[in-house]
Amino acid sequence: MTLQLGGIRMRLWLATALPAMVVIALLVIGVASMYGDRMAGALRDRGIASARQLGSAAEFMVFAGDHEGLVRLAESAMRSDAQLRGVRVYNAQGQVRASAGQVKDRLPVFDGTLQVLMHDRLVVVQPLYPSAVPIEDPYGPQAPAIDEQPHGQRGRLLGYAVLEMSLDALAQQRHDLLVWTLWTAAGGLLLAGLLASLIAAMITSQIARINRVVERVGQGQLGARADVNASGILGPLAQGINAMIARIAVTQEELQQQIDQATQELRAQKDAAEQAARTDALTGVASRRAFSEAAEAEMQRALRYRTELSLLMMDLDHFKAVNDTHGHVTGDAVLVSFAQTVVQQVRKVDLVARLGGEEFVVLLPNITAEQSTALAERIRLAFANSHLQVDGRPLHFTVSIGVAQFDPRELTLNGWLARADAALYRAKALGRNRVVLEGQGLDEAASP
Repeated sequence: MTLQLGGIRMRLWLATALPAMVVIALLVIGVASMYGDRMAGALRDRGIASARQLGSAAEFMVFAGDHEGLVRLAESAMRSDAQLRGVRVYNAQGQVRASAGQVKDRLPVFDGTLQVLMHDRLVVVQPLYPSAVPIEDPYGPQAPAIDEQPHGQRGRLLGYAVLEMSLDALAQQRHDLLVWTLWTAAGGLLLAGLLASLIAAMITSQIARINRVVERVGQGQLGARADVNASGILGPLAQGINAMIARIAVTQEELQQQIDQATQELRAQKDAAEQAARTDALTGVASRRAFSEAAEAEMQRALRYRTELSLLMMDLDHFKAVNDTHGHVTGDAVLVSFAQTVVQQVRKVDLVARLGGEEFVVLLPNITAEQSTALAERIRLAFANSHLQVDGRPLHFTVSIGVAQFDPRELTLNGWLARADAALYRAKALGRNRVVLEGQGLDEAASP
């Protein structure tokens, strides 16, 4: 009995100590890697912040051609940060206007964007654009930061501020972190070994007590299914387990059938809920969620294969007056009629969706701006020429449509929707019941 318990104790020790040791080692490695990355990210953010500060201070000097001021500014930046190895200021043509410290002669790529390079050194290239105070419009979207604006909206490029920072301090920090993690791992592994020994001793003593209990439970009951003689000290435990298995086996098949039936019902409910979430309950067209998912996928496809992609933003004219005059039942009928009209005009590959209220969108893959504008005009005419019978007389309704083409430089769906919405509002401002393509002036808007 003692030898057998000793073997079980060793197996338990291995079963508890080894996983704990592996987990501790993985945690320590993960912590070291995470904090190492954070240190590098902090240094990168610091370099970017320093470059932006230097660029902001040098902006006017570069514009005014103040060479001496730029030299003083570069030297002051060197004195303010011990990790800086060199500072240079270039004009827009890549010519050095001021330099301080030791900067490698290899020129970075000047393409008008912020660049951060980190290999044996940290190099930050900050483009200099004229600063502009944004005019806040409480009714319009907030203007993006200069670094986030497209090239065409930043103004004339003035030059570049280039910083080089040493990575010696980062290397020392990583070394200190590695030493700390090794000591932590050693302590954790030692503690895991001690805890595993205590757990193994406790479990083996419990097995001895369970052995006597299982012998009493297993005597004279259901036939054993395990080889008791081959189970060693766990033979009586195997007898008890076989007895419990025999009892459970009677209901196992029935329980599995219940589980399968419940699983099928849950799957059907899930499918129905997902379908309901992707379809507008009133009009039967796609919901806002389904449109967002499809639009994101089509944007990625257009970027990958460089295909055309268009969007129609549609809003029923004077829809509030319809609800106020004829009631919401008539308003709902108008929405359903409009959705059916649009579905009849578009292709099968196009997606018609209701964003909310009287606002609809159509996603048009592989179609140019001219084709999408022509399609929008057909939808407008088809709806204007249709009518509903209300109180025995026909009622006609109109729609205003904004057209926007997907721009590969704009990688957000919200920005694309905003451009289409702006074209829609121009159509409303021109008197409604018309189609306007984004970028058109008021005199270029399509007329009904």
